[in-house]
Amino acid sequence: MLLDGLVARLAAAALELHRVSIWIPTKHPELWGHQLVWQPTGGARVIRRSHETSTTVDFVGTPAEALYASGAHTLRCRLDREPERSRFAMLAAMAEAGATDYVLASIDRGTVHGSWISFATARPGGYDDAQLELLRGLTPLLALHMQLIGARFATRSLLEVYLGTNAARRVLDGEFRRGTGTELDAALWFCDMRGFTSLSDRLPARAVVGILDRYFEHVATPIEEHGGEVLKFIGDATLAVFPIGADGAGAACRRALDAARAVLTRIAGWSCEEAGPIQIGVALHTGRVLYGNIGGQARLDFTVIGASVNEVCRVEAMCKPLGEPLLMTSAFATALADPDVISLGAFELKGVAQPQEILTTRAR
Repeated sequence: MLLDGLVARLAAAALELHRVSIWIPTKHPELWGHQLVWQPTGGARVIRRSHETSTTVDFVGTPAEALYASGAHTLRCRLDREPERSRFAMLAAMAEAGATDYVLASIDRGTVHGSWISFATARPGGYDDAQLELLRGLTPLLALHMQLIGARFATRSLLEVYLGTNAARRVLDGEFRRGTGTELDAALWFCDMRGFTSLSDRLPARAVVGILDRYFEHVATPIEEHGGEVLKFIGDATLAVFPIGADGAGAACRRALDAARAVLTRIAGWSCEEAGPIQIGVALHTGRVLYGNIGGQARLDFTVIGASVNEVCRVEAMCKPLGEPLLMTSAFATALADPDVISLGAFELKGVAQPQEILTTRAR
């Protein structure tokens, strides 16, 4: 790791480092950036900072805020003397822990909230002139490296947000040619909101988007917490997969069912003043799909394709006429092997040749 290697080289210059921190901003709807922190007792670690950090004590009243506000390139505080050791609360805490000197340098000079790096030492008397010159000389050398790391963080973060973690990894690993993909055995999830059309007609578009954001948060969070991956939001619908791994189809189906129960519980407990009570239907299925790229030459989508995808969508459409919020196919129920599952009968599904048995859980 960059930080471990940097610290190892600086140790040879007798800097007696107490703490090193690097800030790398990123482009992400939830993340403001990544902070890399090294300390002698724990080594290097990465802290993911949300946009809310910019209004909390993790940024407000810190040397980084002061550096940006002043427009300066560097900021130094001697922590073995007053009043500098008490200038910032975080530096006072470092001084109590044994730090004697602190230097913060902007890596992206002239960029608002750009990258920076800080060095705190426990060396008696702080940094000498030669050590300060060494740290100043590091800044331009680190600038290009930080830009490359920042671009990599931003690319991965944006791909994960728009494609999902697994799909993003596959794209970054080179699976981006049209028509390419991998066959995948998975438990399939599809859910839909009831009354979305009337909701869209009744409320302004901006209000509808706000409701959908909260709704999808209630849906996506349990899916991800149970090992699933949301592939796409289609209007008010959600398509997700729970890949079948070494633990078998039963385990993947159990995760999908647990996620479905968690989503239904969250939606039932959600109070939405603008929309009123929200109802959804969830369908669960299992099968083999093609997981990969499809689309035009200049616009691709990374998704799953196959008969199983069509079938799970058709099963979900039966939630309303059957009056059940949770339905599953016989293939899913067989893999699940849960005695709490009961059959509702066989039904004709649009686009599916043979009638399909549809089941639900006894608790529903």
